[in-house]
This record gives sequence, C-alpha cells and structure tokens, in this order.
Amino acid sequence: MRKIIVTLVIILIATGVAIAMARIFEFTLPGRKLSSLLHIYGGLFFLVLFPLYAWDHVNAHSDWLRRVTGITISGGLQLLSAAVLILSGVLILIYWEHTWNWARQAHHWLTYLLGAALALHYLSPKNLPPR
Repeated sequence: MRKIIVTLVIILIATGVAIAMARIFEFTLPGRKLSSLLHIYGGLFFLVLFPLYAWDHVNAHSDWLRRVTGITISGGLQLLSAAVLILSGVLILIYWEHTWNWARQAHHWLTYLLGAALALHYLSPKNLPPR
C-alpha cells in the first residue's frame, strides 16, 4: 500500500501545482478539466487510503515513537500535513469558490511540506538507535 500512497501523493502534488500555477499566472492549462478530475478523484482515494495506511504504519513501527529522530519528525510532519490537506481539500471540494482563503492557502503550502517530509522520511536512516 506504500507504493500506492506515494504514487497518489506524487499525482496530487503534480496536478495540484499545475492547477494552482495556471490559476496564479492566469494561463490556460492544457487538459485543465482532466487535471482537476484527476486531482479530485486522487484526493478522494487518498482520503480513504491514507488514514488506513497511517494507522497500520504507526502500529507496525511504534518502537520509533519513543525517540525523537529524523524519521519520527518527518513522519509526524507527514501525518499532520496530510490530515490538514485532507480537511482543507474536503472544504475546497464542498464550497469551491466560497472556501475560506486560509483553507486554500493551507492546502497549497502544505503540499510542499508533505512532499519535503516524504523525501526526508525516505532518506532518513532506518536503523533504530540504541537507548
């Protein structure tokens, strides 16, 4: 399931940034509707799969939670940013143009935090340090 989650994150980041940049710089995005649909449906899959994966992953690696390391910090950042991304994404999906500006901004900027935390989590050493 990890590969599915990482693939979804990459798709969501790519489509989200493309949509946001097209809106910010006011240019027509080729395949705009397709990008939007891919982002929405990818987000809905993420909404379902990420909590299941996160629960299973945290339970399987609970020994890491006793120490503050790069892996626990990056994992916590991923969990927090993904939760806020999910909540803000649902708000944007429901209220679209009438969504609060802070929800849109949080949704945009937390995308970069999630990508960076995912990369840091992947690159962090996985051997548990001695007590």
